Amino acid sequence: MDDPGRIERLSQLDLSNLRIEDHGLPMHVAALMLVDQAGPCGKLDLDALRVAVDRRLHRVPRLRQILHRPPPGLGPPIWIDDPGFNVRDHVRHCAVPAPGDEDTLLTVCSKLNASRLDRFRPLWEMWLLTGLAGGGSGLLIRLHHAVADGLAAVAMMEALFGADPVGLIPDVCTWRPRPKPSTRELVADSLRRKISATSSASAQLRHPPAILARLRPLARSARALARARRAPRVSINVPVSGHHHLMLVRADLDRIRNVAHAHGATVNDMVLTAVAGGARSLLDARGELTPGLVLQASVPASLRGPSDDRAAGNQTGVMIVPLPLGEADPARRLVSIAAATATRKRQPLHQPNARILQSWMIRVMKRQHLVNLLVSNVPGPRDHLYVAGAKIMEVFQLGTVQGNVTVNVGAFSYAGHLNLDVVGDSEAVCDLAIFTGGISDTLGQLDVLVRAESGRTTLRE
Repeated sequence: MDDPGRIERLSQLDLSNLRIEDHGLPMHVAALMLVDQAGPCGKLDLDALRVAVDRRLHRVPRLRQILHRPPPGLGPPIWIDDPGFNVRDHVRHCAVPAPGDEDTLLTVCSKLNASRLDRFRPLWEMWLLTGLAGGGSGLLIRLHHAVADGLAAVAMMEALFGADPVGLIPDVCTWRPRPKPSTRELVADSLRRKISATSSASAQLRHPPAILARLRPLARSARALARARRAPRVSINVPVSGHHHLMLVRADLDRIRNVAHAHGATVNDMVLTAVAGGARSLLDARGELTPGLVLQASVPASLRGPSDDRAAGNQTGVMIVPLPLGEADPARRLVSIAAATATRKRQPLHQPNARILQSWMIRVMKRQHLVNLLVSNVPGPRDHLYVAGAKIMEVFQLGTVQGNVTVNVGAFSYAGHLNLDVVGDSEAVCDLAIFTGGISDTLGQLDVLVRAESGRTTLRE
């Protein structure tokens, strides 16, 4: 008997992500993990990593699945189990050349993260990076957006890497691929979907108010996007070269949260304020900082509900947030950004349908005028995770630059730390260190201000 639930079609958004990538725009997410080799189970090596990952893959079935395009007329592509799956094809090793410092590690990560994932295999890979100064190692993980967005990637990470420091609890590792659906099953599934879509459309036609209720949020989102102000033209908005470099910034999450709350803001507002500080430093050094200058940042926001916060796939909308670079005082800049994000959270997110998104990304991204920067903030695990007994000390999300947006900042909270990675196009932003320094300086200035204010309050009491 057919099992209707076993056929998983790609969503229109996931299909669009694949088509967008075909036009040269990278559509994957990545993370860098720094691992302490002094674990209770000894040194982490490639064999131990493969065993540790392989025995937990049943927790993330998508990582053993590939894309399959049915014959014409049998519906969109589906996910099927890869009959030739071998963990060795996905968990690999790369030695970091001497001196093995952070700059060398990030250069290796940039090169490994530049290529497209192999469409003929499950859309992920993991690299064990050895040879680091100090004896530690790194893990670079890459996932296609069709497999996961930021939150789904965190859920997958928690499934693959446990909170057990000893790593002696065995997981079920027996796995047999299910055969791909037969032509009969695909025909039946396509027919069910057509009947369901027809029934839904008929029901909506009988209830016009329901149609209007569904269209209103889309209409509001379209109007908001149409009204979005044109981003100022600055030197960081030029076509990307295809080569980029990375830098990292580290901060204490509790201190960041305290500073944010002291100003009626959130951690995300703090990230945006720090990014604005970085952009301000960069454009000031380039002679482009003018009074009243406001850049615009594209900030992804989750569309997931409580019931699907761990589901696979990509479910994000976009907020466009103004960054007041002309404001020299970081505290006033933070308050301004907090007010702007609070207003935008009450408005519908920009979530065009998949075809519109695909057209916009392919035809417009390379010459768009809506945003100057890409910024994302993903909440990660609160406690340390372990892989094969080795403690994962730090996690950074690694973004990409695309179109004419040459700077991308990603924040990731993990085990009490807020870790930021800054990605810049190698040619357009060869002075990325100035941008990164501005981020660090802004976080430090805000921390000093709050500590000073706290001290004055204590003295008054």
